[in-house]
Amino acid sequence: MRTSVAGLTTLALVLAVARPGHTQPGSGSEANAPASRASKHYLLRATPENVQWGWYDPGEKPRLVINSGDTVSIETISHSLGQIKPGVDMDGIVKLRKENDGGGPHSITGPIYVSGAEPGDTLEVHILKIVPKPDAFNFNLPGREFPTVGLLAPEFPEGFVRYYKLDLVKMQTQFKPGIVIDLQPFPGTFAVGVDPNEPDAKAGPPIHDAKGRTSTLRPWKNGSNMDLNELQAGSTLYLPVFLRGGLIWTGDSHCRQGNGEVNLTALECAYKEIEIRPIVRKDLKTDWPWAETKTDWIFMGYDEDLNQAMKIAVEQTVHWLASQQIVPMSREEAYALASIVGDCRVTQVVDIRKGVHCMIPKRVFVGHRQVAHRGG
Repeated sequence: MRTSVAGLTTLALVLAVARPGHTQPGSGSEANAPASRASKHYLLRATPENVQWGWYDPGEKPRLVINSGDTVSIETISHSLGQIKPGVDMDGIVKLRKENDGGGPHSITGPIYVSGAEPGDTLEVHILKIVPKPDAFNFNLPGREFPTVGLLAPEFPEGFVRYYKLDLVKMQTQFKPGIVIDLQPFPGTFAVGVDPNEPDAKAGPPIHDAKGRTSTLRPWKNGSNMDLNELQAGSTLYLPVFLRGGLIWTGDSHCRQGNGEVNLTALECAYKEIEIRPIVRKDLKTDWPWAETKTDWIFMGYDEDLNQAMKIAVEQTVHWLASQQIVPMSREEAYALASIVGDCRVTQVVDIRKGVHCMIPKRVFVGHRQVAHRGG
């Protein structure tokens, strides 16, 4: 890894700069952030010491320790420790994929330890800002060698890769002459420490390797490779805590992705920074990840069977609706409302465990801005 990212700085740079604490209106979580001190801001660089390739190791030493309510700007690099870059052809991409067999292609920066986070808590993570780097790519692997990787893999036996230069002023890129794509950056992979009770793989390579590490390939209850394109700046992600300190990683940085991510990859990029604010919630319990944007609440489900993923997402939606106190309702009413206004979308179909997310529009709750949101 040190050779692969030699262009990066060789020492971790972690800056701690005190700045006034800030709150997010409507989150209902401010009581959980320390009120007696100013929050601090940290920077975690994507140095060789701070980036892992395709595996979560629960024994990995935290690269940064913060308090609930502090903010962190995290740098990320692209797949395979930044080795997929302009000039690398499909043969080179295949070679890199095979070098890390079983692990994900993702380069993940972390872990970050949040003091006070204990198993059973929830981490409420505000995504405050995303600043991409100027290069991106998209590829699908050769279907003749990887017949199950990508929705239509056998129909594309040769594979395909294209590199893009991003216009970060206009926040656009040209797909080809006549087609311009607006950038909508979000973290494809955002995780806390792994679930010790994660079930065995139903398909694909084993979840764990001989060292006890967990592959980044699959999404699960700890988040990981969710590929949820709604997690843009201004959104909030809620994750159940499984290990002490939470242990936050992020990578697989995307600059645009359609629901489904059908050919295998999104517009894959890297971030100069993704700024987050994690808050430890001891008053909020959740079994699965869910999210909140300015306009919607979003509930997720993951399983190798797309129908089962859909069922999990709908169950989480109904549970939240029946538990919220903005407008109290019965479970039967929650089920009906989910059917009437819920928008359930296929998040992705290429991560072995497929994903579905169901969106409930906030606008149907006419008084939700006047009621402090306390989760589910």
